[in-house]
Amino acid sequence: MINSLLNNKTIFVFVISLIITNTNVFSQSRTFANIVSSESNVENSNNSVDEDLITNAIVKANSGLALGLGAYSGHLELQYPSIVQENTTSYIKLNSDDELLQYLLGGNLGNLLANIGGVVLLGNQEFIVEAKNGDITVLQGNSNDSNNFSTNNLRTVINEFGDYFLAITPSVAYDNIRLSNSLGSLVGLNNSKDLYVYGSYYGNGTLNCGTPSFTSYDGNGLNLDLLGIGGAGVTNPEYAIDDDITTASNLSLGIISVLGDIEQTFYFDNVSNATDQVYLTLGIDPSLLDLGLLSNINVETYNGTDQLYSGDLSTLIDLDLLGLLETGDATTIAINPQGSVDKVTISLSSLLNVSLIQSINIYDIYTAPEAPVLDASTENVAICINNTADLIAYTKDSTSELRWYDAETGGNLLATVNSGDTFTTPILTATQTYYVASASTGCTLESSRVAVEVTVVKTPTADDITVTGNEFDLCSSNDVVLSPSSETEGEFSWYFDQDKLMEITDGLVSGDVTYTIDNDTGTLTITGLNELNSPYTYYTSITESTAGCENEAGDLKEVTVTVVDSSMTSIISLDAGTDIIVLDELINFFNGDNDTNVSGSVSGDVNPGDIVNVLINDVIYTGALDTNLEFDIAIDGIDLASDMDTTLDVYVSGAFCSNSGNINIDLPELIVDDVLQVFCASDTPTLADIVIDADLSLFDDLLSGIAVDLDTPLVDGDVYFAGIENIPTSILARVAVTVNIILVDAPTTDSIVQEFCATSLSTIGDIQVNESDIVFYDSETGGSILDPSSELENRTYYVANVEGECESTERLAITVTVVDGESATISGTIEEACIGREYTYTTEEDRENYIWTVEGGIIIDGGTTADNSIIITWSELENSSVGVSYDNTLSCGSSITQDIATTSCGEVLGEEFGLLVYNEFTPNNDGFNDFFEVEGILTYSSSVLKVYNRNGNLVFQTSNYQNNWNGIANVSGVLSSGDELPSGTYYYVINIPELDRDLMGWLQLVR
Repeated sequence: MINSLLNNKTIFVFVISLIITNTNVFSQSRTFANIVSSESNVENSNNSVDEDLITNAIVKANSGLALGLGAYSGHLELQYPSIVQENTTSYIKLNSDDELLQYLLGGNLGNLLANIGGVVLLGNQEFIVEAKNGDITVLQGNSNDSNNFSTNNLRTVINEFGDYFLAITPSVAYDNIRLSNSLGSLVGLNNSKDLYVYGSYYGNGTLNCGTPSFTSYDGNGLNLDLLGIGGAGVTNPEYAIDDDITTASNLSLGIISVLGDIEQTFYFDNVSNATDQVYLTLGIDPSLLDLGLLSNINVETYNGTDQLYSGDLSTLIDLDLLGLLETGDATTIAINPQGSVDKVTISLSSLLNVSLIQSINIYDIYTAPEAPVLDASTENVAICINNTADLIAYTKDSTSELRWYDAETGGNLLATVNSGDTFTTPILTATQTYYVASASTGCTLESSRVAVEVTVVKTPTADDITVTGNEFDLCSSNDVVLSPSSETEGEFSWYFDQDKLMEITDGLVSGDVTYTIDNDTGTLTITGLNELNSPYTYYTSITESTAGCENEAGDLKEVTVTVVDSSMTSIISLDAGTDIIVLDELINFFNGDNDTNVSGSVSGDVNPGDIVNVLINDVIYTGALDTNLEFDIAIDGIDLASDMDTTLDVYVSGAFCSNSGNINIDLPELIVDDVLQVFCASDTPTLADIVIDADLSLFDDLLSGIAVDLDTPLVDGDVYFAGIENIPTSILARVAVTVNIILVDAPTTDSIVQEFCATSLSTIGDIQVNESDIVFYDSETGGSILDPSSELENRTYYVANVEGECESTERLAITVTVVDGESATISGTIEEACIGREYTYTTEEDRENYIWTVEGGIIIDGGTTADNSIIITWSELENSSVGVSYDNTLSCGSSITQDIATTSCGEVLGEEFGLLVYNEFTPNNDGFNDFFEVEGILTYSSSVLKVYNRNGNLVFQTSNYQNNWNGIANVSGVLSSGDELPSGTYYYVINIPELDRDLMGWLQLVR
């Protein structure tokens, strides 16, 4: 049954086979104890100092034959070659016949775990570990008391293979480790138990590769039920240090309704570099994240016994990491340990009032350098196709190296370089992301990888460029204006040749021709061209803005300009508003009414009947000048609004020349007064709540042709686009409207069920809520706001949190009970309570904050703030009492103190033999009750009396007992022979050969 329980719980880790253990690879920075300075009852003692943790010495102990004949204990003392500095941890590999170490691995949980395993730590095989400086013991732990192994100075730990070690960290210098093996009082006669000692060592210097060597666990607030059947405990703790990211230790509190915590500690042979980070890979149930579990996961770092850092994960998680954790997958978190560390503890404390199993998985933990920092030149990298990129990063310390990869995890190692050195990529034909990590030289463990995206840009070609302004023959009397455009963002350059050998620069004068370039638009204006040298050919290229890629020589856009000489001059003037399209017109164009006109007049060398041409999107609309030299030309409004360069090209056709003018089209712009609109989540806003003009619709992207349903709920951070249906965005740009939804967290409380005393006249405002700006309601949704000054009633109140003008969408339900006080009672033995016997006292159940007080007695069990009962052993004959107080509400308390009439009672040991033990004696030489008396013992002359202290140590023994023991020790051990034993409870064993039996019990020594 016990074995089945242990296997099901998997709290305990058993020793892995010797074959696996043989694969241990030890750090070269370990210093072993190499001298056996003292030993007794030890086999193969040299195996403990041979620096081989596979071989072992055996420290033996035996319970002996009857009357203790032949009993012996053993010890083995190992000495280091020199003094070990204070706060240095030694690791001692050992094992025992009784499986004590698997229970001591749990620290404060040791006794509970042992009870589950059916083992009593006290009275079986016992070992003592001591750190010594010469002959002086500076730190000691006894396996009888699991609490000895729950401190920062002394723990039982395991490695990744399940081998057990003791981690001992004295706060003063030491040079010897002593291990003693003995048998307790519960072991039968002629039994032997062995303690196996493999060696002791400590780590030197700074850790080069940051994998922990050992781990242990601990817990508080847990009980046998939680550990046995409630799902609490630590499962497979060694999986967190086995270098396998697919396996994990599990820290679980089960479903717990009281304060409790469970923790796992990781031990490194040596301290980390001061700039290293702790990398922790966790998996958490997403539903627990929603309940705020991150605030209940704490990380502590230590150097020796000094704590360097303590903080919960909520302060370490950014939005990116939170998003990863919410998937439930294993996520690595980097933690700054605030210095050089050799120990890290991860703890999980309970969330109250949560009906979910509270647990986390720890997949991996290690120390490694901090993630590298990118050089400014390596951010937003863009290169031209078929080129390489030079990438530079820096480590946070002077000793780490950089490793470049082609994948975020795994992948290929492309290069290893020093901090600040250049990594040159291969020739790239497509955009590629590289990753860089920091690492200590020779170590496989690395920092998290930093991504570097190299954007590969296509080299522009002639086809990527469009030029306007040369569509018609141009008069020599007019400037030639060539306007380039391209979907590629960048700067235009102009040349006289395809090979880019003769560049045209702004302000260049060549003969009678002047060239002017607008640096913002790339427009080339040419003055002084004539018909004699026509046609003229120019070439333009574009230099892309991110990577600087420019058309290759021979692939420039060719622009041919034909010039006609003429003495004609004309000036074209458009009527007011002709070049301006207002919003209403634009709407009409795209709703079927697309007829419009371009009108104006021409002055100069023109005649009635001359043809006026309007060029729009490569379509020519024509009309003739009337007798007033005016024109009115019908055109398509959609064509007008869609003109690619938003410029009207107007010219007059004459006998010898074309006189033209370019007029810009003024398209309307949409105006939205508020492009960041804020809403309260509690108002359940929809798209209909976004404030825009009535003519506008909302779209979910810039190019969508279908407006979204206005009943669609708004989502925080979403962006919608205000525009007009049927009008292309290239003509009428849409306006982005960002939605900000204020989601107020629900209020919290220490208790969702609260009691108040009727006599205190409490009001609604007295209900305990952790937030200060709140509103009380009479229903879960809707309902009426309640006045906080109103008197409390027996009912459920609903509380909303308030931030600014917004309330929380979820209301916190708090059930209030208004109760009267009550009189406390204590039931149990009040009269003639025997000294030294256990008695149970009980008060009302289902109350809170029990406070028990005991005078003249010792609490054996119970008596905590959660217990309505207590078990007491009475030790005083006078002034004995038990009291209790408790709360049945936050303000209504009850209390009682009950005097107890105690008496000294004898213990009958087999009435048929006439033996009666008087359990209490007072050896103070006052002539009264100075000796331990056993009535009838003188009848048995062969009797043997042995007395043990509470730790099972023998303090007195004699044969043919004459009722004359006055509390003086006659066995050296805890005290020296002849010393007075202190007041307290002791245990006796009386062996009576005539009866062929042992009689056992307790006695109380009072001085």
